[in-house]
Amino acid sequence: MKKLLIATALMLCAAGAYASNFRGADQVYIPTAGRIIQPTNNTFISDVQLANLTGDTVVVSVLYQPINADRDPNNPATIGQEFKDVITLAPFERKEYRDFFQSALNLQSGFGLLILNGCKQGADCGPSGTDDEANIANYRAISAESRIYSFKTLQGQASGTKGQLFSGIPWYNFVSMLQASADLDEVFITGVTHTANSGTGFRSNIGLVNASQYSSTDIRLTLYRGRIRTEDKVAETVVHLTPLKNIQTNIPGLFPTAPFNDNYFVVAQQISSTPNPSGVPSTCDQGCPAFLAYGSVLDNVTDDATTLESQYLKELTLDQILVIYPTSAGKQPWRRAARH
Repeated sequence: MKKLLIATALMLCAAGAYASNFRGADQVYIPTAGRIIQPTNNTFISDVQLANLTGDTVVVSVLYQPINADRDPNNPATIGQEFKDVITLAPFERKEYRDFFQSALNLQSGFGLLILNGCKQGADCGPSGTDDEANIANYRAISAESRIYSFKTLQGQASGTKGQLFSGIPWYNFVSMLQASADLDEVFITGVTHTANSGTGFRSNIGLVNASQYSSTDIRLTLYRGRIRTEDKVAETVVHLTPLKNIQTNIPGLFPTAPFNDNYFVVAQQISSTPNPSGVPSTCDQGCPAFLAYGSVLDNVTDDATTLESQYLKELTLDQILVIYPTSAGKQPWRRAARH
């Protein structure tokens, strides 16, 4: 593992492109994936589609961190399972892995976070001394899309599936308290619905990922209905995450006093970071605080699920847009293409 340095200029200029079409990077997070086999009930598996975005052969290493698993900041060995160079992608190759945990990782069960790292085949992408990004020239861009889905086996035959998309998130899209001055330390998740009652309504889950292996963090979650005002705040909680810990919790679990209702949204803000006692690179300010947040809304009748992506609370300025789309990119003149 490496990366997780805060690229200040990139975060200031391009972080608002979160949930955009920019998904290629040498390090990509899939926040939820798994393989849970229950022959007499629902079975969950994840299919993953990978793309090599470069003209070099790329090997991909995968770090798997089980959900709800705490990693001891005093003991780096407690990190989840790492699968070194388990995938090879030819130049510009796209490859689909059905039942990724079994076909790519040879795991028969599991559920949690995947972090994929792309490296030029035959090159060194590991740390050197105290510099965990010494070999950045050998990193290679990949992208990932995944679908986690469930099905029931009835009389030996699999029924139809119910699935949910999770796009791979490039490392530079994480949210960080180091960017509080640019208002990029918090995101919101809209579409949260809490009306599930027995066999009716909808239920929602909120997922959080500590994207840093170098620090523990506290994330404040605030549930609102309508607007971001004191009088619209329904409930609030603080979630503590050890390095790389990932959780997924329903609304009653996070906000037990929240009444049944719709039109909710959640604001997630990183409020503190505690660096690990050792092993933190000198260039990793405050333990490289970084997190990801997402939501899911599920039909309580059919279990149909939809991913709710998080969004920043501000738009890109024209100058920031021009960093991503310079006029030399062929989009002159820079203006809106439909009437206001």
